[in-house]
Amino acid sequence: MNHDIAQSLADAQQKFTAGQYDEAAALLHGILSIDPTHNEALEALGYVAAKQGDYARAADYVTRAAQPASTTPQQLHFAAHICQLAVRHADAIALYERVLAAYPDHAESLHGAAMSLVATGEHERALQRLARLTQRYPQSAEVHYNRGTLLGQMERYDEELAAYRQAIALKPNFVRAYVNLGVALRDLHRFDEALQQFKKAVSIDANDAGARTNRAQTNLLLGEFEHGWREYEWRWLDGTMNHGFPDATLWAGKQPLDGKTVLAHGEQGFGDTVQFIRFVGRLSAMGARVVVRVQDALLPLLLGYPGAAEVIGETAPMPAFDYHIPMLSLAFALKIREADLSTESPYVHADSQLAAQWADLFAQDDARPRVGIVWSGSRTHLNDRNRSIPLAQCIPLFDANARFVSLVKDVRESDRACLDDCVARGVLRDVSDRLTSFAETAALIAQLDLVITVDTAVAHVAGALGKPVWIALPFTPDWRWQLKRDDSPWYPQMRLFRQSKRNDWSDVIERLRSALDLQA
Repeated sequence: MNHDIAQSLADAQQKFTAGQYDEAAALLHGILSIDPTHNEALEALGYVAAKQGDYARAADYVTRAAQPASTTPQQLHFAAHICQLAVRHADAIALYERVLAAYPDHAESLHGAAMSLVATGEHERALQRLARLTQRYPQSAEVHYNRGTLLGQMERYDEELAAYRQAIALKPNFVRAYVNLGVALRDLHRFDEALQQFKKAVSIDANDAGARTNRAQTNLLLGEFEHGWREYEWRWLDGTMNHGFPDATLWAGKQPLDGKTVLAHGEQGFGDTVQFIRFVGRLSAMGARVVVRVQDALLPLLLGYPGAAEVIGETAPMPAFDYHIPMLSLAFALKIREADLSTESPYVHADSQLAAQWADLFAQDDARPRVGIVWSGSRTHLNDRNRSIPLAQCIPLFDANARFVSLVKDVRESDRACLDDCVARGVLRDVSDRLTSFAETAALIAQLDLVITVDTAVAHVAGALGKPVWIALPFTPDWRWQLKRDDSPWYPQMRLFRQSKRNDWSDVIERLRSALDLQA
C-alpha cells in the first residue's frame, strides 16, 4: 500500500476515534482523489457518514466498497446493515445473500435478509430465511418471535399464535412475545385470552408501555372507558410518540383551572384532533383560558372553535401557558364516560364562501343523492393494509342511483386505472386537484347528502359537520368504534358497516349497496 495512503488511513482512524468526523472524512476523500476505488477509504467513509446519521450517504460508500468479489463477509454484513438503515432494502438483500452464499447458516445475515424481504413485501422468501433460522437455532426465542410477527402479516394466524407460544415456552419472561400474542388474540376477537396475555406481561414488567397501551386499547374497544383512558396514558412511554412538553405542567384533571391558561395540543392523526377537540369547552367551563394547538393542515377548518380563546397551528410561536394537555388525554383528565361522548352536532362548520365554490359540481336538476366516497387513507398509517379498500372492490356501489364524488386527495397508483375508468364512464367525479386543505374538503362535504368512507380523518370531519356518514370498518376496528354496534356514541349521524370475516370486504360492500338502494 502507498505509504501516504497508509498514513492517511491511520490518521483518519485517529480522527474518527476522537469524534472528529469531518476531519476524518477530509483525509479519506484525499485518499479517493488518488485512488477513487480504494475500498478501505470507501468503507471508512461509510462508517463516518453512519456515525453522523447520514445513512443514505453511508450506503453509497459501503455499496461501492463492497463491489469486489473479495469483500469479506463481515464487510458485506456491515454494508447490508447500513443499506437497511438507508431503507435500501433491495441492496441489503443482495449483500446478505452474498454472505449466505458462503455461509448459509450465518444467523445475523439470515435474520437481516428476512427483515429486508419483509420490507419489500417478499414474505414467502422471508419466511424461508426464518424457517432456516428456526431449524438451525430451534432454542432461540427471538427467532420464533420474529417468525410469528411475519406469519401474522401473512394472515396465517394459527401459526402466528403457535410461534409466539413457542417463544414464550423457550423464554418465559419474554414480555414482547406476550404482548404480540395478546394483540394477535385480540385481532381474532379472543378478548379474554388477549387480556390475560397483557396481564402476564405487566406482571413480569409493570413498566412495559407496550403491554399497558395495548391493554388500554383493548379495554377501550370493549367499552371499558375507566380502565382504558387511565392506562392509555402509557402511550407516551412506549417510544413511538413524544409531545415535547414538560411533565411538570401537564394538567391531569386535579389542578384548579380558574384563571389559568391551558394549552390543549393535537397529537397523532388529523382525525384524532377533530374528534377530541369537542372536549376543550369543558376546560373553558372550569374557568380556563384555552389555547388549542392543531396541525397546520387543520387550522383553517378549526379557527374560531367555540370554547377556545385561540386556535393556533403547530408551527406558530408557542404561547405562554400554565398547563398543557395532549388532546387525547382530555378523556382521562375529564373522566369521560360513554354518556359524555356525544356533543351538539354539528360542532365544526364549513366556510360558506368555500362551500359556494363547489356549487358547480352537481347539476341542480338532478335529484339523485350526492355521495362522497373515500376508499383509502394515508398509506403510512400502521393499519393501512387492514383499513383501506382497493377501489375496484367498491365498483358495485357506483351502480346505485346516486351521484358519486371522490374525496380521496392522494390517489394510489394501484387505484389510478380503475379511477380513470370510473371517471370516463361518468360514475365517479375526481376532484383531487381541488382538495387542497381540510377546509376545502369540509366545504365539499357540506354540499353532499352522504359520505361513505373507510376509517380516515374524513370520517371525523364529516361527523363533526353533522353529515350522515357511513364507515366501512375492518374486522377488528380501531378502539374508538367499539364492537357489536352499527352506531357510534361519538357522532349521531354515523352508521358503522363492519367486516364479518377478517380481510374480506365483500359483505361490507354488499350491505353498503343495499343501504344506498334504500336511501335512493
